[in-house]
Amino acid sequence: MPAHTAYTPSLPGLTANDNLDTVINWGLGADSTAYLARMLTDPAAHGIDLERTAVLYMATGSEWPETRLLVEEFILPLLRERGVRFVQLSRSGHLKADGITVLDDSRHPEQLFARGPWTLWDEMESVGTVPQQAGTRKCSLRAKGDVGDWWLTSVMGGRPFRQIMGFNADEPGRRFGDQAASKIPGRTGAYPLISWGWGRQQVEDYLLERFGVHWPKSYCTFLPIESSCCSGLCCERGGTS
Repeated sequence: MPAHTAYTPSLPGLTANDNLDTVINWGLGADSTAYLARMLTDPAAHGIDLERTAVLYMATGSEWPETRLLVEEFILPLLRERGVRFVQLSRSGHLKADGITVLDDSRHPEQLFARGPWTLWDEMESVGTVPQQAGTRKCSLRAKGDVGDWWLTSVMGGRPFRQIMGFNADEPGRRFGDQAASKIPGRTGAYPLISWGWGRQQVEDYLLERFGVHWPKSYCTFLPIESSCCSGLCCERGGTS
């Protein structure tokens, strides 16, 4: 990656050449949040070494305010308590050459950054298009998948690592799509909710019992949930709900 596309350096004390070997994709929605919350109750029981793990979030600029409030009330305190590395990323501009921006990289995150220099809506306005509602949705791939992949390629440098995806057991086919799409050297996908047999209902029930709230599915503010940018195939490499 040329120097002008490299990601912003980490905050003091967090470097790109540490012993990171596990990355958890967090799309803020019910599925990946349920995994994250349950795992944090006993990381070792789930095969997680928090010192070697990062939680990765790609900001599109289109998350619902309700989701951001829930994240800051319930999940960020858990990450702080456990000292989990939380990396928040976004695109820096329309072109790939613009690179990505690290909005925050911290083991004590205080806030969720809802947007970066270039949002998904900026992307659509710049090319005069509307969100795709069928097929592989390139909007989410560019706003999430490409951003995460650039960071992982830079940070991991080809070293073996696993990337945990929050696909639930009602959508087992997404695992195979993710495996087929993976192009990052050293990457192995992991799909714990599928292994647990947790479908959408189990996910929602767990979060309701744990936090006393109905956690929403993650989707763009300018779309109805039925045609969400963050549902279906678009998120196989772009994140999880």
